[in-house]
Amino acid sequence: MIVLLFTTGIRRGELLRLTLGDYNCRDLTLLIRESKFHKSRLLPLNDDIAEEMDRYLRARAQRKLPISPETALISNANKGGRAYSGRYLQLCLRSLLQQCSIFTPQGKLPRIHDARHSFAVNALLRWYREGADVGAKLPLLATYMGHVEPLRTAASERFARHYGELVVAVPGRKGRQR
Repeated sequence: MIVLLFTTGIRRGELLRLTLGDYNCRDLTLLIRESKFHKSRLLPLNDDIAEEMDRYLRARAQRKLPISPETALISNANKGGRAYSGRYLQLCLRSLLQQCSIFTPQGKLPRIHDARHSFAVNALLRWYREGADVGAKLPLLATYMGHVEPLRTAASERFARHYGELVVAVPGRKGRQR
């Protein structure tokens, strides 16, 4: 659960809807079906993540847990292999983080969505360090994360909603702003 959240940037609901059949061990991909914007996408996984997935699937088989393609990927063995609820996932993660003494700089427990944010920030940092054209890569990140529009558009709209009064048109100059 944690490995997938942190390394793929998927949403909590996307994680909870994953089935064993959504993981393709041959192509090293994860199918995210009908996400937030009713779009599906195929996420490539690196070798390390695929190895973790395979180890997890072997452990499931050894414990005689359900392994049909329709079975929830993240399931509760105590409840007959049913998918975790969002609330139960949150409780499990909070308990684990507390036991491991993992807190934010403000002393709070990280939220599930923080893993998605960390994924995006780490991708941007990696590109900056590589000297990549980050602006050109933003649409790739947005698509990977399941956004319908590129991140630049969303960021611009959010900025305008919160700080629109700071950006005003210069009188006499059409289309230019200061």
